[in-house]
Parts: sequence; C-alpha cells; structure tokens
Amino acid sequence: MSDIVHIERHAHPLNDYRIRERRFLEAWKQGVLIAGESYFNITAPSVAEATDKNQLRPDWNHIDAHIGYLSRGEAAFLAALYSFFNSVDGQRLLEGVDFPNICDLASKLDPDRAEVIAELLMTYPGW
Repeated sequence: MSDIVHIERHAHPLNDYRIRERRFLEAWKQGVLIAGESYFNITAPSVAEATDKNQLRPDWNHIDAHIGYLSRGEAAFLAALYSFFNSVDGQRLLEGVDFPNICDLASKLDPDRAEVIAELLMTYPGW
C-alpha cells in the first residue's frame, strides 16, 4: 500500500470514534423521530436533547406487539433500526416482515429512511 493511500485512509473522519459516535447519534435521533417515539424508551428530556444512544433504546415489547400493524416500509425501517441495537432479534424482526436481506430492505425504504439507515451503517460504533 502506498504511503499516500495509507495516510488518507487514516485521516478519514469516520476513523475517529468520537466523530462516528456523534454522527451515529444524530442519525439515530432522526430514525427515532421517523419511526415514532412510542417505539423507544426515551430517558432524555426529549429526542433532541439526548446525548447518548442509550437514552433512546428501542422498546422490544412495544415493537414486537405493533410491528405487524405498520406498512411494509415502516416495518422494514423499524426492524432495521432495531438491528443496530440487537442484531439477532433485529434479524428475526426483518424476517418476520419478509425482509430477509439488505437488498429486500433497500427496495422498500423511501429516501429519508434509506438515508438514515445508510448513515447508521457508515457510522455504527457498536451498541
């Protein structure tokens, strides 16, 4: 690998964990607002005031009880969001609403939801 490529790769802003965490939180907040606050246990004064993703944790019981009543696009988005919190149960949700893979998921998301999922994929620091 050339020195230039090596330097550029390490200089990329997403290689900085703090930047990734901040961007992930901002995308997560947007996802919470799009999906609906009722699907999350919000412990911050508001979504906007959350300073940590753990203040906006998904509410498994509410999601599991209501995901079947959502449109396919809404259900796909909510299941994808949950996957960032818990990949095993998230995959189960995705399969339960007939989205077994990322291509099927991508085909049902409107541009706003797709943008949130793309940003979460790019910046996911782990839960």
